[in-house]
Amino acid sequence: MYDKIVENIVDLIRKDEGFIDFASYPLKGKKTSACIILKNEEAIISGVEIVQKVLEKFNIESEFKAKDGERIFKGEIATLSGDAYNLLICERTILNVLSFMSSIATKANAIVERAKKIKPDIKIAATRKTIPFTGELQKIAIMHAGGDTHRLNLSDCAMIKDNHIALYGSIANAVQQVRKNLSFSKKIEVEAETEEMAFEAAKAGADIVMLDNFSPSQASSLAKKLKESYPHILIELSGGVNPEKIEEYICEHIDIISIGKLTTEIKYIDFSMEIVK
Repeated sequence: MYDKIVENIVDLIRKDEGFIDFASYPLKGKKTSACIILKNEEAIISGVEIVQKVLEKFNIESEFKAKDGERIFKGEIATLSGDAYNLLICERTILNVLSFMSSIATKANAIVERAKKIKPDIKIAATRKTIPFTGELQKIAIMHAGGDTHRLNLSDCAMIKDNHIALYGSIANAVQQVRKNLSFSKKIEVEAETEEMAFEAAKAGADIVMLDNFSPSQASSLAKKLKESYPHILIELSGGVNPEKIEEYICEHIDIISIGKLTTEIKYIDFSMEIVK
C-alpha cells in the first residue's frame, strides 16, 4: 500500500541530497535518535504510515504516538533512530509531508465533524482541485479526516460537466453515449447549473446529480423536488460552498457536499525534528 507514493518521496529525498549532503557527511555512520514535535496546539495527524515506510527505506526506525486520523497535541509525537546522515537528509521532506497532509486533515475534519452533528450520514467530499503531483497525498489526508475522497481519477466515475454537454449537444445524449462504454460497476454523474438541467439529468438516467453553484435555499428546494420524483438518485452540492457556513448547506435531501477549499486553502501545521542524543 502506498508503494508508488513512497518511491516518489524517496526519489525527492535523493534529489534533495544531490551528490552529497556536505553538512551531514562527517556524521555518516553515527547512530543517533531524534523526536518529531508538533508545534501547533493540536492537529489531526496524517501521513504517518507513508512517512514510516519512507524512513524504512533509509533504515530508520520510527515510533509514532498516534495513527493517521487521530488527534494529537503540542509536543513530542514520534521518536526516530538510525544513521545520523540518513536522518538529516530525510528531515525536511518527511516534515513537509506530515505538515502538508495534517494541514488538510485538520481543516477537513473540523468541517466533517460540524456537518455530521446535523446530519450523521452526510458526506463531505474533496474535489479534483488538487495540487499537481501531490493530489494523492491530499486525497489520503481527506480520508484520514473522515471525509470522502470523491474521484481519485477520471475513470472512477463518469462525470459529465458543462463542456461535455456542449460537445454532446444535450444531457440526454451525453448520458446515452457515455453509458454505452461504461461498466456496470461505474456511476454517471451530471453537473447541473439549473433546475431544468437537474431534471433532464435525472430523467436521462444519471446516478448522481451535482447541483453546481446553487445557494443553500435553492439547493434544498430543488433537492427535495428531485428526491420526490427520483428517490434513488444521489444529490451532490458543489461550487462556491463556503466551509465556514457549512451548516447552511445541509438538508435532508442532499447526500454529498463537495468543497474545493478542503484542498486549496489550508492553514500550515508545523512540525520540527530535534536530535535527542
